[in-house]
Amino acid sequence: MLANQRQSKIYELIKQNGAVDVSALVKLFDVSVETVRKDLLFMENSGLLKRVHGGAVKQSEMKNFENLSKRNEENADLKKELSKKAMQFIDEDDYIAVDGGSTAIFFVEELKKSFKKLTVVTHSKYVFDVLSNCEGFNVILCGGHYFKEENCFYGQFVINTLKQLHVKKAFIFGSAISLKHGIFDFQKDLLDVQTGYLECADEIFILADSSKFEKTGLLKFSDMREDFTYITDSNISTDLKNMYLQNKIKVVS
Repeated sequence: MLANQRQSKIYELIKQNGAVDVSALVKLFDVSVETVRKDLLFMENSGLLKRVHGGAVKQSEMKNFENLSKRNEENADLKKELSKKAMQFIDEDDYIAVDGGSTAIFFVEELKKSFKKLTVVTHSKYVFDVLSNCEGFNVILCGGHYFKEENCFYGQFVINTLKQLHVKKAFIFGSAISLKHGIFDFQKDLLDVQTGYLECADEIFILADSSKFEKTGLLKFSDMREDFTYITDSNISTDLKNMYLQNKIKVVS
């Protein structure tokens, strides 16, 4: 098989699965590791993919920002599924921080059903309104300037409050995730709040439905980190998940 034929097939595979594995390509094409690596290097230089340890992932697409009301309608089943999966990492009487956004709607519903006693820190008015009515839940609202379009608070008052708090776990809802580039969101003021959660928690959980993987956004709030746990839904491809795991990124789906 000629090099351009191999590369065309590799491109088809990476579009379909989101990632390709060097060892699997060696077996598929019956060629050397060096040949596959040359193919991937050529394709990366052509802007067709991004090489990572053990293989390559598709070229990250730029995700467009949508308002909260529209995001609330998108991928509802996937957000519900990943929210259920996240419950396994929470203990009764735990101390957690919860981000805002569309995934929060499904996350707090699972919290209500799964636990009787929790301490929850949040800047989301929606999260506060729902959980403050739950007997046994101690909810701490980090207030400041009100961001009406996102139904949450932001600004230095929120950041100062987070600096005085410490939680065991923070659950942050990323807007775009890229193995090569990091974790992204779109609102600068809310980005500072998410960074505050990263600094006040012992463990970090990044929640994002599968449509947000191998995407980038306008603003990066963190590199991909081995000590984070990434929770998504079962729609993520096996190849892409395995490529993350090969790069020591723990993905739960």
